[in-house]
Amino acid sequence: MPLPAMPAIGSAIFSGIKAVGASSIGKSIIASTASSAISSAISGNKAAGAAQSAAKTQAEAQGRAIEEQRRQFDLIREILAPYVQAGSPELTQPYIGAGPGAIRGLQALTGLGGEAARQEALAMARQAPEFTQLSQLSDITKSNVDEYIRNREQELELFKRSAAYKKPTLPEGQKGKMAVKQAREDLIAQFQQESDKNVRDIQAKGQAEQYAKQQALLTPILEDKQYEQMGIDQQRQAIQQIEQGPLFQELAKQGEAGLLATASATGRRGAEDTQSALARYRPQLLNSLIEQQYARLAGLTGVGQTSAQNLLNIGQASAAGQTAAATQGGTAISGLLASQGAAQAAGIIGAGQAQAQGIGGIGSAISGGLQNYTLLNMLGSGGGGLGTGGFYKTAEAATAAGGGAPVAYFGGDSPSAAHGYYIQS
Repeated sequence: MPLPAMPAIGSAIFSGIKAVGASSIGKSIIASTASSAISSAISGNKAAGAAQSAAKTQAEAQGRAIEEQRRQFDLIREILAPYVQAGSPELTQPYIGAGPGAIRGLQALTGLGGEAARQEALAMARQAPEFTQLSQLSDITKSNVDEYIRNREQELELFKRSAAYKKPTLPEGQKGKMAVKQAREDLIAQFQQESDKNVRDIQAKGQAEQYAKQQALLTPILEDKQYEQMGIDQQRQAIQQIEQGPLFQELAKQGEAGLLATASATGRRGAEDTQSALARYRPQLLNSLIEQQYARLAGLTGVGQTSAQNLLNIGQASAAGQTAAATQGGTAISGLLASQGAAQAAGIIGAGQAQAQGIGGIGSAISGGLQNYTLLNMLGSGGGGLGTGGFYKTAEAATAAGGGAPVAYFGGDSPSAAHGYYIQS
């Protein structure tokens, strides 16, 4: 709320001066009041303006800080984007796919390809409806157990009404209520033990039946000899691919030519040792190439997994870094927004307080002037009425007002100055 405008204050003061007439004391009171009121209004307005200006400056500075925090986060996100994408499935899948292919090559080379096919057949059999329906046997077993427990509870209630329970056989030498109570508790415990044993038997029977039916579906696959022959055939094909490949053929050609050239140079081309070396050369070369192929495939099985894992780690680390940056930036921006709001609120409160102080000062000045003017009237009241400047017009009026106290006359320094009778203290 703005303070009263200067013209409004001046108009009110001018009206006060007219009301007290030409009295110099009245004018002094009004002038003092006016000075205090105007000073309060000016200082209040300036203080309010300063508080609002300071709050605005602080809020603008914090606004720029918020924009800088957002800019830095956008920059970090842009920098980390390629690394975050490095862990996406479309990039890692080719590396992951290298592993299974290498494993199949190893299985074929070692004669285990048939076993891999057997495991695939077993997996398909376990997913077939004939196999999955066997899980219902577990529900049947559970239903049988629940029904047995309900029957046993009924049997227990009947047993508690029987003579064997009400009058149990007590051990020799025992009698009394405590012995009967203990004997009944022993009978209940024995009954419960029998129930628990029978529940376990029902569960074991159900599980055995389920397992037997599952094995009946899986056993033909487990005992099928075709998978063994499949492994042998795949191994033979893998070796033939190496033996018939261009690498083997070229190495065999060069190696045999080298052996024959050496034998010719030494005159032993037709010797037995030369023929023996030629006979051993191709098998040894094939075995060497098989071992090389095995080592290469074994390395590929790890390369695919390792490469994919490295890419995933890069993506996860980059995403974590971006998340941390977002969290830190969000925390900083939240703090700045809170500070910005606090600065704006402080400006509003400071302006309000300055205005309130200014209005309070105006009110105090006017109130003080009214109090002084009222006091002056009280000093000048009486039977003779109020004279100029607050003096009594007659000695009788001053005496009556003072209750018989001594009075005196004051003439003033000039014709326009206040004059009249006053009460001596």
